[in-house]
Amino acid sequence: MTLKVGILNAIDPQLSQIDWQNTPFDGYRRFLESANPGFTYAEFKVALGEFPESVDVCDAYVITGSPRGVYDDDLWIGQLKAFIRDCYAAGKKLVGICFGHQVLAHALGGYTEKSEKGWGLGLKTFAVSAQKPWMTDPPGSYALYFAHQDQVQRLPAGAELLGGNEFCPIGMFVIGDQVLGVQGHPEFSERMMAGLVDNADGKMPPEFINTVRASMENSRPDNATFARWIVNFMLN
Repeated sequence: MTLKVGILNAIDPQLSQIDWQNTPFDGYRRFLESANPGFTYAEFKVALGEFPESVDVCDAYVITGSPRGVYDDDLWIGQLKAFIRDCYAAGKKLVGICFGHQVLAHALGGYTEKSEKGWGLGLKTFAVSAQKPWMTDPPGSYALYFAHQDQVQRLPAGAELLGGNEFCPIGMFVIGDQVLGVQGHPEFSERMMAGLVDNADGKMPPEFINTVRASMENSRPDNATFARWIVNFMLN
């Protein structure tokens, strides 16, 4: 059976600051297909109010990042939380990236808010502390591009913390074999991240931007590892 994956696109095109080399849907599909799963895909522009007719339209769902916050009162955010709860009740696989990670935790009983620590931006390392059957690599230190102000402050009941760092303690979590949240952006290419930082230049303190650029100079993100993990998680 070929897995059908729904990409719940939470990015309003008028607010996006990322060069997706076409659309966010294309970016996420390229990321997943880099692990060669041969999935089929459907896009749902949830930030524009477009949702699947039922949770059974797809076998699994990936929730994208977003410039919005889970606490914002946009109608579609409330609809997304309800859809997440329906998917969870139906046993559907759910994967969340950045905003997706935050809204999964928030919708299922945790709590997300804008962090008093400010922006997490650039290439960040974090510890993955547990081994799961879908992981192709052992626990240890991994790096991803990050771009966020909000953070999950409390996990839902039954969730297991898998990774984080001092700045973002809840950087990765699972709920059983059904829900996976990742705060970093494994779908971001170097080009995407560089463009995002260039756009922030002049809007943030120069010393902060210099530090962000320095973080990206000598290391590369573990995107390929996370693509394999996420694909294996959905297939597991």
